[in-house]
Amino acid sequence: GEKPSQAEEGDTANEGDAIDLIDCVKTLRSTGRFTGDDKFDCETCKEKKDASWNVTLQKRPQSLLISFRRTLWSIEKGVHKDSRRVSFPLELDASEILDAGNEKIPDDDFESCHYNLTSVVSHSGSTPFVGHYIAYARNEDGWFLFNDSSVTSVKDSEVLEAEAFILLYERRGIPTA
Repeated sequence: GEKPSQAEEGDTANEGDAIDLIDCVKTLRSTGRFTGDDKFDCETCKEKKDASWNVTLQKRPQSLLISFRRTLWSIEKGVHKDSRRVSFPLELDASEILDAGNEKIPDDDFESCHYNLTSVVSHSGSTPFVGHYIAYARNEDGWFLFNDSSVTSVKDSEVLEAEAFILLYERRGIPTA
């Protein structure tokens, strides 16, 4: 088979060895085939068939919500947490992850698809079942950490070091409430 990408390998964090957000999304955009024992179960014809799949983003969403699969399973470890660090930017140029596809026409401003990070949800804990969730959110005054009943101001650098579970980006130029 094919060698897995960095975004698919391992499940432990190595100091300074972060996976890039764009690489994660590009991994999702790859294509695959269902063949042999993994044939697609067609509900229409009620048969198992060879099939292929691919994932594309063909329109610029107003809000881009990215959720990382942090729960893994293996024979060796059972259910466990994927703690690899994912590096993500405060400002995302999504032009290289959007794809016009073969049949669809991209929206008017397709080449200019810039997003600002507005929220990050992070999970601390050694397993998917034990731990604590916190959130970072940004407004015109800067970034804030929401930790239970405590809200504190934080620097950009703290947000960028978070073990992201969910990222929320908002497209630039969209009015906010």
